[in-house]
Amino acid sequence: MLLPEEIGRRGMVEKVADAVRIAMERAGISDPADVHYVQTKTPLLTIHTIRDAKARGQTVWTEHTHESMDLSNGCTALGIAVALGEIGMPDDADVMHSRDLYSSVASCSSGVELDQAQVVVVGNAPGVGGRYRIGHSVMNDALDADGVWSAIRDAGLKLPDRPHPSDLDGRLVNVFLKCETSQDGMVRGRRNAMLDDSDVHWHRQIKAAVGGVAAAVTGDPAVYVSVSAAHQGPDGGGPVAAIVDLGPEPTGYRRP
Repeated sequence: MLLPEEIGRRGMVEKVADAVRIAMERAGISDPADVHYVQTKTPLLTIHTIRDAKARGQTVWTEHTHESMDLSNGCTALGIAVALGEIGMPDDADVMHSRDLYSSVASCSSGVELDQAQVVVVGNAPGVGGRYRIGHSVMNDALDADGVWSAIRDAGLKLPDRPHPSDLDGRLVNVFLKCETSQDGMVRGRRNAMLDDSDVHWHRQIKAAVGGVAAAVTGDPAVYVSVSAAHQGPDGGGPVAAIVDLGPEPTGYRRP
């Protein structure tokens, strides 16, 4: 169980890290290098849980419930990174501030419907076999199409130096991405308006932008793109996981 006063702090990092290690063990994965995607769902703060913490003499990281979604996701990602040896144990002050601390395989979500961390680890378990393989990489910014191609290559699909969607030929099952608007409001030296737009929250804008980049790579608009990627990949970018089918008759998407 995650207490409201732990969200955004070391207590949450430690509990998530423990859960990831247990999930790896249950998946038959001992080497963190074989882990390519970790999907989580964790609680965020609500009016009721904030009141509960205060009633017990505790403080919370923020009283803004919407902000606590980014907070819960980011703190969870740090727990994943600790479990996989990507970083050492961070301090409370690092959460949401030290954006150079991140996991390259974390995909974190949060909601009001639970009070504990749910963790799914996806990797290539030794000796299992089968036709499907997963790989990962990161997008270094919102336009980094090469990061998507790199994840597909990491999954084991051989591609030419300058690949085209037609080179996938039904071998790509899908890609899964997290994204985040850069904290400085810039992309490759150009200013974007996402953080300043009073009409549409940046969550929607960056998801649409990165989804378009990913679809241009895969040739398939049915890509999974999730937002709120604090500590999930580099600032302004995010992790990419790709599942490919290496079987004799591929089952992935082919353009009609």
